[in-house]
Amino acid sequence: MNSTTHDELLEWITELRRALPSMRFGQLMANLATIARGANQGAIWDVEDEELISAIRWQLKQLASEAGEVDTESASAPDLAVR
Repeated sequence: MNSTTHDELLEWITELRRALPSMRFGQLMANLATIARGANQGAIWDVEDEELISAIRWQLKQLASEAGEVDTESASAPDLAVR
């Protein structure tokens, strides 16, 4: 594991937790794994740090667009290629 990527991931998780304070941490991680890898068995086990960062960025864009802060077209979904 790259410690720089790990640190960046923790910063992104902190930002997302601030945006979704009522979501339990386990729910948050399960949702991110599903965004990154799709709704398949083992997604939470297999997801890579970089994929989680991409999923968090996407989720934050979705939240901002719902609040009217970002153009919805710029908030494209992360690559959900089957692995």
